[in-house]
Amino acid sequence: MTNEEHLALLRQGVEAWNAWKANHPDIRPNLSFATGKGIIIRGAKLSGVDLSRANLSRADLSKADLIGANLSEAYLSEAYLSQADLIGANLKNADLRNADLISANLIATNLSNTYLSGADLSKANLSGADLVGAKLIGAKLSGTNLSGANLKDANLSGAHLVGANLKGANLREANFSQANLSGANLQRTKALKANFNKATFTGVCLEDWQTNSRTDMSEVICDYIYLQANGKDRCPSQGKFALGEFTRLFQKPLETVNLIFRNGIDWQAFFIAFQKLSTQLGNNPLSIQAIENQNDGSLLIRLKIPPDVSKTDAELYFKEEYDGELKGIDKDYRYQLQVKYEQVATYRQQSSDLTEIVKRIAGRTINVEARTWIEVDSVAEECQDNPSDDSMGSSAIGNPRDTAQLSIPANYTPEQKHNLIEIATKILKLIQQIEQHYPTNTPLEKQIVVMEVIKRIENNSRLKSWVAKELRDVNIDTLKKLIDHPLGTVLLTALEGYQDI
Repeated sequence: MTNEEHLALLRQGVEAWNAWKANHPDIRPNLSFATGKGIIIRGAKLSGVDLSRANLSRADLSKADLIGANLSEAYLSEAYLSQADLIGANLKNADLRNADLISANLIATNLSNTYLSGADLSKANLSGADLVGAKLIGAKLSGTNLSGANLKDANLSGAHLVGANLKGANLREANFSQANLSGANLQRTKALKANFNKATFTGVCLEDWQTNSRTDMSEVICDYIYLQANGKDRCPSQGKFALGEFTRLFQKPLETVNLIFRNGIDWQAFFIAFQKLSTQLGNNPLSIQAIENQNDGSLLIRLKIPPDVSKTDAELYFKEEYDGELKGIDKDYRYQLQVKYEQVATYRQQSSDLTEIVKRIAGRTINVEARTWIEVDSVAEECQDNPSDDSMGSSAIGNPRDTAQLSIPANYTPEQKHNLIEIATKILKLIQQIEQHYPTNTPLEKQIVVMEVIKRIENNSRLKSWVAKELRDVNIDTLKKLIDHPLGTVLLTALEGYQDI
């Protein structure tokens, strides 16, 4: 309880109080539960004083020395604390609504569960402060130093944080909805499960910040951001984000499997494993969310999976299938390309270069690509509408009918042989149409073409049904020998999963 003698001394004024305090350094004054509403004690020496549960609403404590003071559960609504020194003070559960804390020193202060809604903390130093569960709704924090602060579960909805420094702060589950963070430094912040709905992000620094699928960045307002500190690496480099573009780029999907390829990637093995995983999931959608080059040179591919699918199981299944395909492809490369292990590794490393992949895909003009796919669709129409058209059998590369006797097992019935030859002929014509407009000189070029063919099949339900129907009960290895074409081998390997549709 309040020591009445101490309270009487304080009411004599700052000069008398400070003199007494200087002469009695070993006494810790007890002003808990004291009533000092509207009292003017500007510049008072109150370090270490117990002011817990005191009523100091509208009191003038500006420039006061409150280092290490106990202000837990104190009532400081609309109090003046500008430039006050509160280093290490305990303000847990205190009421500081609409208080003036401009340029106050709050380093390492305990402000957990404190009410600071509407408070003005502009240019205050809250470095390392404990703000867990604090209520800062509509608070003014422009230019405030919150580096290393713990804002877990804090509510900063509608807060003004223009130019604030939140470097290394813990923002886990904090609410920043509709807050203005323009020009703020979010470098190395931990924003897991944080809510940034409708917040303003223009000019923020997001270097090495941490978010997850539960970090809400819906409807964020943002023209541009910086990916490095000190205004470096502007994104976008010119202009500004289109409406909703920031959210599309930075909002992580609810469920993703992160696949890391440290020694390059074999796209053929990847695509086969991807197809098998997709088949394993049945009707559940599987898609590639992002492909990213990492700073250490590795390639990161994010797969978006349904929420009810185990990420661990999906990742293990994919890796097993991918590794299994690599073993077979290694042998195939050495046999067909007559290269050494080192050359295969080099090829895989080059295949993980996103610039190279994009360059090869983007190098084709829209008109050529559109014309090519019109022709591919035309071939598909012929395949479905003219199932016995022998006119498609001619080929500059080779006619499946000419190799049939060497490739088809003797135990096949005449009808089976006829069907197999027809399928091979149609696939060969499809390949020839593709080769007219797409480069297929290197393994990477072949795999890019195959991936685009599969994508086209997936987007054409009629073509997909035809492929699944024709490949059902067909021996893929026999079909590869019958077509006898390098691109046909890659394409058919990728299409094996369609036999189970």
